[in-house]
Amino acid sequence: FQALHAYSPYHRVKDGTSYPAVLLLTGEKDGRVNPAHSRKMAARLQAATRSGRPVLLRTSAKSGHGIGTAFSEKIATLADVYAFVCEQLGVPFTVIERGPWSGGITPTTAVVKAKLNDEGMKARLVVSEKKSLGSPSYFGPVETVTSNANIAAFEATRLKPDTQYYYALEVDGRLDRARRGEFKTFPPAGQPASFRFAWASCGKTASTNASYDLIRKNRPLLYLNCGDFHYLDISTNSLAAFRAAYDTVLASVQQADLYRTIPFDYVWDDHDFGGNNSTKKATTKPAVSMAYQEYVPHYPLAEGSGVVSPYHSFAIGRVKFIVTDLRSERDDDKKKDDANKSMMGAKQKEWFKQQLLESNGQYPLIIWVSSVPWLGVVNTNYYPITNNTYGFIHHTNLVELYKKTNRPSDDQEHWSGYATERREIADFIKSNHIAGVAIIHGDSHMLAADDGRNGDFATGGGAPIPVMCAAPLDQNPSLKGGPYSQGVYRVRQGEGCFGLLDIDDKGNRIAVRYSGRNNKNEEKITLKFSVPARAPAGRSKP
Repeated sequence: FQALHAYSPYHRVKDGTSYPAVLLLTGEKDGRVNPAHSRKMAARLQAATRSGRPVLLRTSAKSGHGIGTAFSEKIATLADVYAFVCEQLGVPFTVIERGPWSGGITPTTAVVKAKLNDEGMKARLVVSEKKSLGSPSYFGPVETVTSNANIAAFEATRLKPDTQYYYALEVDGRLDRARRGEFKTFPPAGQPASFRFAWASCGKTASTNASYDLIRKNRPLLYLNCGDFHYLDISTNSLAAFRAAYDTVLASVQQADLYRTIPFDYVWDDHDFGGNNSTKKATTKPAVSMAYQEYVPHYPLAEGSGVVSPYHSFAIGRVKFIVTDLRSERDDDKKKDDANKSMMGAKQKEWFKQQLLESNGQYPLIIWVSSVPWLGVVNTNYYPITNNTYGFIHHTNLVELYKKTNRPSDDQEHWSGYATERREIADFIKSNHIAGVAIIHGDSHMLAADDGRNGDFATGGGAPIPVMCAAPLDQNPSLKGGPYSQGVYRVRQGEGCFGLLDIDDKGNRIAVRYSGRNNKNEEKITLKFSVPARAPAGRSKP
């Protein structure tokens, strides 16, 4: 009796003591230590402690003393133990499986989406001008359903223009601070504003390349992924497969941090639409379209909802962005190049032209997100270099090599193979006197820029368009199209690249500066140009 009494936990409990939080575990079928002992111990501690910390008892109806306990029961017990420890130690934890991320930003609204752990969870979006999330506005609630991949989607409204906001999700009454995010609303559309945005494409699936961290650290107002968000090359019409693709990419800590911190916009290319060099013949459009609309916090799509292409437009200050889908309605690049061959498809092209007409005069600068290269002549390679050549290259330094080889490019699947339609678009811009058009794209795995001297494809000239390329986020190098007046930068294996565009609205003109950077934040390609603009009333010209 004396020996047992000496080490009996029950008899060591002292009234009025500040005991730590306690979780006792027992099994209902324990034949060695009767579960009544645990019940009595829990009751004794609850009566004696004055700390205010919980004393809990977990009784398993399916287990005994431990031997032979089912694996599923062991997992359930461990889950409760870790949840208890994390809660008591204040360890941040989340019930958000993927996200949250923001997009569809306007001066007064924002879209936020996140995938939660289970169905039936009730969530609200909490938005505040304070980093502490004090004095917030609430949006929702919404309840997750399995048929929608447990995605919680919100639209924050009545926000202030040009204002920094912070957000988090409140799930089942608990504020999930572990996955807090932020965004800045856009300045009023049509009014002078200076800002920076970033774009890139072609990242390995779930890449953790330093490019993503550097995009975030450069603090752009927006990050635009213009294709090849992943390289899974899904070729079947499987909604589950495309949902899983988003889950895989968003599992990357570097990418998740970027998308949670910087608003996101996106249009697919081939590898994330229907596989390498995919066209309108791909069977994947229903699935990839629905997954896009479920997961991505996007702008209103021009075609609405359902099985649609994701082309859309938006504005920041006096800059109009026209984002085109050049995959889902594309004809085969081997088709005869005439008026019947299209990269856009008739419906999107009509919308695109209308966007240009409506933007002309209202927006001095029009950024066309082409996704694929604009420059080049079919079956021509302006950079016939060896595979072990990297770094900055200018075509004027390769004249003799070009004359000697004049070999076809490895990949002609850009606008040079659709020269008739390219000329049609250029002629439309010329004949309608549409000013201030510039193109950004990815697809070709390089940094490059042209001031417009090589991008005039209108009949007889008259429609020079500056072009800027930013890729790859970390894929292998490739050079497409050209020539580029500013040259090209051929990346090394895994180097990673992205583009920054600084917009400086000076009232009577808009100055643009492109900086093509690698994953060390080193500038490798640059281009400066400006477009005239009508000075706002009451504002003096600089």
